[in-house]
Amino acid sequence: MPATAAGSRATRSGTGHPGLTDLNVMGLHSPASAITSAIIFNAVIIVALIPLALRGVRYTPASAHDLLRRNLTRYGLGGLVAPFIGIRLIDLLVSHIPGLG
Repeated sequence: MPATAAGSRATRSGTGHPGLTDLNVMGLHSPASAITSAIIFNAVIIVALIPLALRGVRYTPASAHDLLRRNLTRYGLGGLVAPFIGIRLIDLLVSHIPGLG
């Protein structure tokens, strides 16, 4: 979705789709930088999560309710928040690369 919404930034200069302006909630620089940022973010996250997958998690006896609450808090909220922050930060760096902005 960020790549689609990033096309709205181009609307201010006269190109792009005017209806997408409201969807650019992350304020990404351009469609090209949005796509590049998302690809870089996904590559970094995959490499970062490999050790977690190989190591596994420690078994701790707990009720199903406690396990679900802890895992949803840790991985669910992290999975929702981290991409927005990561892609935005990478977009700030990528937008300075000539040819992408």
